[in-house]
Amino acid sequence: MSLLHSVLLPKVSSGKSFGAYQRWIHWSVPVLCIAQVPTSWAIQRTHLAHGFTRPNPFDLLLHQVHAWTGWLITGLALVLIALRYIHGRPSLEGLSPLERWTATGVHVALYGLLLLLPFTGTVAMYLSFRAAPLHRLLSWTLLVLALVHVAGALWHHFHRRDDILRRMLKSHSHNHERAI
Repeated sequence: MSLLHSVLLPKVSSGKSFGAYQRWIHWSVPVLCIAQVPTSWAIQRTHLAHGFTRPNPFDLLLHQVHAWTGWLITGLALVLIALRYIHGRPSLEGLSPLERWTATGVHVALYGLLLLLPFTGTVAMYLSFRAAPLHRLLSWTLLVLALVHVAGALWHHFHRRDDILRRMLKSHSHNHERAI
């Protein structure tokens, strides 16, 4: 089974919620993505300064923080994919085929963007600034998909009143919480 297959058709775990590590990483990724916004402003200032003056050393530091945080996000996304491959995810039982297809599509797109963004950012940073417009477009696409993801979770929680959101918030295992 390939990693792509594990995202498209991950095995279903026996638990009713995600494991502790999966939940921790899941919530860490958006926090790190939000931290990317102010550091990206420093990148713009750094590139504007190159033509006229020396870049501000703090902006250069933020530029590096942006890059390293992006690579960390990629690493965490790969770990989440691997955890889905190894431990699976809770069942989507009770969802319509359209809801399952939509959830899968949004997750595949989110994972794809979390892997593509650092790649395009690295290309823009070290090889060719021509990749920067694509990197910005992917950033906005990630924001839109993240909002769709949040809206879907809230819709499940408040409209359908199912456990889709709760299983990413806390363990629902009756025996003991799975470590992974």
